[in-house]
Amino acid sequence: MSFSGELLKLNGKTINKIIDYDIQRNKLWSSDSGRNMAGSMKGTLIGNFPKLLLNIGATTEAEMRELELILDSAAIEVEYYNNKYGCTCTADFYAGEYKESLKKKSSMRYKPFTVNLIPNEGEDRHVRNN
Repeated sequence: MSFSGELLKLNGKTINKIIDYDIQRNKLWSSDSGRNMAGSMKGTLIGNFPKLLLNIGATTEAEMRELELILDSAAIEVEYYNNKYGCTCTADFYAGEYKESLKKKSSMRYKPFTVNLIPNEGEDRHVRNN
């Protein structure tokens, strides 16, 4: 699938409050992997698991509530731009821990926060599904 023009969608909703968007490229190696006594790396690469590192800007009470409902679920359908393939990929992720901090009680505004989205499957599955 080609790039849709949207950087990130969670459960079909475009997230407009993104300040920073990073993809951390994590490799998962099997248990037969490691360095031998000669210093050579041997093993089986299970796959690449791209973790999305997000910095979300200040939100209103309603915006924070909407994000919480998405981020607190067990599985999130994430549509994200993947430069490696030059396309938009879709896959199931889950959200890591995040901190909700009230900035101003009188207006119920929330401070910016960071959250990581961790994939349930390797990246090659994301591309095949599109």
